[in-house]
Amino acid sequence: MSERPILVTGATGKLGRLVVERLVAFGQPVRVFTRRPEAAGALFGKTVQIAAGDFGDRTSLETAVRGVARLLLLSPISARLVTDQVAAADAAVAANVARIVKISGSDWTIEPAGNSISGDAHAAVERHLGSLPIEAVSLRPNAWMQVSLANIIRQVVTSDQVVAANLDAGIGYIGARDIADVAVQQLLADRLDGRTLNLTGPDIVSFRQIASLMAAALKRSVAALEEPPQIVPQDGDFEHRAVAQFVRLIAAGRAATTTDVVRTLLARSPRTVAAFILEQVAPAAAVPEYQP
Repeated sequence: MSERPILVTGATGKLGRLVVERLVAFGQPVRVFTRRPEAAGALFGKTVQIAAGDFGDRTSLETAVRGVARLLLLSPISARLVTDQVAAADAAVAANVARIVKISGSDWTIEPAGNSISGDAHAAVERHLGSLPIEAVSLRPNAWMQVSLANIIRQVVTSDQVVAANLDAGIGYIGARDIADVAVQQLLADRLDGRTLNLTGPDIVSFRQIASLMAAALKRSVAALEEPPQIVPQDGDFEHRAVAQFVRLIAAGRAATTTDVVRTLLARSPRTVAAFILEQVAPAAAVPEYQP
């Protein structure tokens, strides 16, 4: 790698900050593009360059990519995802950036098309990347432990219940730390390992199994209840519609998949659901129940 910085978008989010921390630990110069420069400064101090701006502000975007070696492209689920990420990719090409590593949607939201507005948006960006004269890889993480599984864990801690549309639907959950490690590996590698990489955890775990794992971790009973999935709102905001579609696709078993991509690239096993649950519930399990 050259001494030119790696640009990271979405750097103040759950995943972006992990990528930045790893790049800095490897001694890589890092620039972050953010609408929240104060938050970035609080997180990273003087270990990174901070480029304040917004995807919709062409001048700030062009300034951010100037002199950059490679780009980690990450932005939240929103109606602007395609517009924002295409603008960033085009700016990167114009600035002679050598490589883009995109954090994309889950494989089961993208293929087949038409089942997920979020997946379709990511697919549009992937197609655009494929049309550009630049090295690019799209990472397709399965359901994140730190998002959907963490929500279930919080639900159980407060209610002793796992509620799902299909208790036997399995998910190949992946942890954000494993996603970040693969992203950094692809940013720093001499060559890419394909145009798309489907990232999953090592095993498929159903909601019913999650209830059992939570019961064991908390040392108390946890009920497993089925409820029909919510109706996808046609007039709701983009994110809520997207999440409702995720729930239906997961209930249909679409996320019940595993791959060896993480193990192959990192030469180690990805994090397990059981390990994540134990880490998350340790404080709750340590607090004794109140006895009047």
